[in-house]
Amino acid sequence: MPTFNILAIDGGGLRGIIPIHILQKVEELTGKKIQDSFDMIAGTSTGGFIAGCLTLRDEQHPDQPKFTLQQIADIYTTKGNIIFPVKSGLGKLILKATNLFAPAYSPKGLDKVLRQYVSDQKIKDAQRPLLISCYDISSNQPVFFKSSEAAGDESANAKVYDVCRATSAAPTYLPAYSFRYKNKQLTGIDGGVYVNNPTMAALAEITRWGHGGFYKKRDGTDVETSDVRILSLGTGNYEYPITEKEAVSWGQLQWISQITDIMMKGVNKTTNYEVNQMTDEGKYLRLNVAITEEKYSDMADASEATRQYLMQQTDAQLINKPEVLESLKKFLAGIS
Repeated sequence: MPTFNILAIDGGGLRGIIPIHILQKVEELTGKKIQDSFDMIAGTSTGGFIAGCLTLRDEQHPDQPKFTLQQIADIYTTKGNIIFPVKSGLGKLILKATNLFAPAYSPKGLDKVLRQYVSDQKIKDAQRPLLISCYDISSNQPVFFKSSEAAGDESANAKVYDVCRATSAAPTYLPAYSFRYKNKQLTGIDGGVYVNNPTMAALAEITRWGHGGFYKKRDGTDVETSDVRILSLGTGNYEYPITEKEAVSWGQLQWISQITDIMMKGVNKTTNYEVNQMTDEGKYLRLNVAITEEKYSDMADASEATRQYLMQQTDAQLINKPEVLESLKKFLAGIS
């Protein structure tokens, strides 16, 4: 009996190399492209960018994906320093000082990369249904860019470029991004401020709209809750413990350097709890990596050393760990 398979990918800047590395293992185990294993892809921030890239169509062969996983991984390897230029020495001190009064990074690098890779395709054109988050500070409302809405409302059929730019506008890192959406001006910031792990949002979408609407299983039938299987991929948690002394004495300057990571971890773990409670055993798999060294924890660190550390930890904690690999194999064996 066909299942309805959801892939959900967290936000986390250049740590997006972690879920890409996991997905490469998924393709190795299944012998299929990711797009042929999953029926819906949800993402936030860097996860939204990965989701967008995975579902773009090749211009010459529209039934084929535009990018392979390796090509998407190469974006993180070769373009990360364009989005988040590496600073050292005096440059780091200047960055810390200017970051008090302006975003840490210019959007020019991200704009350049997005223009090069995601072009002008729209979310209605995606190979698989998309759900990507951002937060509209103009209306103080969460926003989900969805293929299901774009299919029936051209004003909701946003360009993948605009969606990726809005979902990636992490406060303190990059400036907000404005564009027209649903006939209004939307000023978006990173969806990670409220739903860094988009798994629950994807499950809610299917639970509500899996009957008689846009979403169908591959045999054309409606999606029952019991049909849903979800692979949820994190981008790493830095598990730095804040001491009681620090927590009671810190002011704005100390908290601002920590609050984004705390917020993301809290949202991620809450979502994981909620989805675990709502799905049957074996139908939901969450994979994430613990980052134990602070020097590798910055999600805007484009250095080769940090990238290698993240890849090595993904191998050690997930891909080459027998019990985790067995759980992944068992999960993949259940999708159809």
